[in-house]
Amino acid sequence: MPETLIKGPSRGRLFKLFTDMGPYFRKLQSDENKFFFDCLEICIDAEEEPENRIFLGWWIIVTRDDNKFSYERFNGMYDIEANWVDKKINKKQMKQLDESFEVFITKLTDLIDVEVGCELKPI
Repeated sequence: MPETLIKGPSRGRLFKLFTDMGPYFRKLQSDENKFFFDCLEICIDAEEEPENRIFLGWWIIVTRDDNKFSYERFNGMYDIEANWVDKKINKKQMKQLDESFEVFITKLTDLIDVEVGCELKPI
């Protein structure tokens, strides 16, 4: 059975582009067609030692299907076991998360448009 040929940049090229964006891209949680990004936006226990801090933030999964890219966003808590957990977020905190996400998604959309020649759309 022949393999489907994906047009556009290789996985390695995409990993480099996404890594160069900054601290959002998680290479170890990504693969050929799914790319994981996150942001630890709000520290909710700053008095704790760094390794024991819990954060509120967002994460997205970008999926590549041929030359189309789509994403799904999630919000929640990053716990001390390094896991994202869905959590209800109050209005003030949600506003802060939305603002940081908008800055990020604009950069990612522009990067995919200019460097890859594709559109990035929400699911």
